[in-house]
Amino acid sequence: MAQPKCHRKALSLGRGVLCDYVHYCESGHSATAERLMRVPAVVAARLAALPRPSWAAIMTRAFALAARNHPEMRSAYFSFPWGHIGEYEWPIANVIMVRRVGDEDVLFLAPLHQPESQSLQALDAHLRRYQEAPLESIHAFRQAMRINRLPRLIRRFLWWLSLNVFPNHRVRDFGTFGVTTMSPYGAKTLQVPSLWAALLHYGPISDAGEVSVGLVFDHRIMDGGVVGYTLMEMEQVLQHEIVAELQSMRGAQAA
Repeated sequence: MAQPKCHRKALSLGRGVLCDYVHYCESGHSATAERLMRVPAVVAARLAALPRPSWAAIMTRAFALAARNHPEMRSAYFSFPWGHIGEYEWPIANVIMVRRVGDEDVLFLAPLHQPESQSLQALDAHLRRYQEAPLESIHAFRQAMRINRLPRLIRRFLWWLSLNVFPNHRVRDFGTFGVTTMSPYGAKTLQVPSLWAALLHYGPISDAGEVSVGLVFDHRIMDGGVVGYTLMEMEQVLQHEIVAELQSMRGAQAA
């Protein structure tokens, strides 16, 4: 019986980015914790808020507020010159988003500095700019495109230097924690490769206001106890601080 032919295709820019990302993800050192959060008050307050912030802004701010007292969440493992942990003074979130480049989708990291200190409205404005502004107008995206077009050997050496040798470059290029989701497509990610000590991911929000929130964490930096406690605190932040802020947005618009 005849067999189908296999046609070789070069890796596109988008596939090359994913290959580099997965290559440096420390899957052997990572574990995932998950918590089912009940946030119907957040759903209701968000619907009434004007302008209505995205769930990415809400989740990023809620996690950053919950993680304030847990320095593990803004730390990183460095392998050079020997294994050690670096702890940053304050966090930078990197929200994974997709932008169209030519005829394909390419992943980019959208940095949000000190999200615990920014309002939901400010965070949402940053995310909208990252999603809608021309790629050339965003410094982080221009830099990523320049690196992604280098030969693989050079590109991966630069990744290695940033992730393992130079703390300032690492926080500039990758931040201190990541955020990703497939909720706009009604799906939930089960296994998420991560570059960070903590990568937040969440699924779609149900009609009852329930959402499954997961945290991929680096076991070299933290144990499961601090992860579980941070997720519990995040749910409390959503139910109180975030609801209050959303309600104030509705009040400000009415005034």
